[in-house]
Amino acid sequence: MSHPSCALLGFQFLYLGERMDKKVVSSGEQWCTRRGRAPGLADLMGDLKLSVQDRPTGVLHVQHGQVSIESGGDATALLAVDSQDTLLHVLGGELHPFVANLQGRLRIEGDRALELRILLGLRAGSPWNGLAKVEAA
Repeated sequence: MSHPSCALLGFQFLYLGERMDKKVVSSGEQWCTRRGRAPGLADLMGDLKLSVQDRPTGVLHVQHGQVSIESGGDATALLAVDSQDTLLHVLGGELHPFVANLQGRLRIEGDRALELRILLGLRAGSPWNGLAKVEAA
């Protein structure tokens, strides 16, 4: 099953034999279908809408330490970033959200307390860690 929001940004991915852009995909897996455990979010439940270059990209779903990106749904907060690279660095916990905000690469709207708890919790461990470091050959 393809994740429709991955295609919104004009990137090509490996999915059912299609091409992939290695800059945003690791081990042939789409970043937006990756899911798993985030230890820093063990006591948290909530949803965070993701937007790249003002285009909806999905909803980060957090439920007691398990995280996934869904293609749609309601959320009480919005994380808007300037590029997919910034999104992967923030989701991977490799870029502090305060630093990204000060650099003008990230903005938050809605339930800021929930959003910051999620983003800071991802820094303790994330299924997206390391994906932004994979570069095209």
